Amino acid sequence: MLSTGQKIRRGFHWLAAILAAILLSVGLALMTFDVSDFWHGGEGDTPVGIGDLLLGAIGLLFACWVLWAAVRALGWIVVRLYRRFEADKLNAA
Repeated sequence: MLSTGQKIRRGFHWLAAILAAILLSVGLALMTFDVSDFWHGGEGDTPVGIGDLLLGAIGLLFACWVLWAAVRALGWIVVRLYRRFEADKLNAA
């Protein structure tokens, strides 16, 4: 049986993973659209090289990791505040 804090942490873990996956899929779709637009004759575009794509993919992965870590940190704060609230409620009784 999971405690309430563990359930909250698990929920924030899932939320973080889902948000990071959404960011990754949207970012990859936008990168793909940009490259395909270039290859189909977009005028005034600069050439897109493999290094540019690799740098964009690394930046996108870093952004996903930062989003995941921020949501997990928010979950950690919520669990700490919940535990403090529960302790104060028990001490007041």
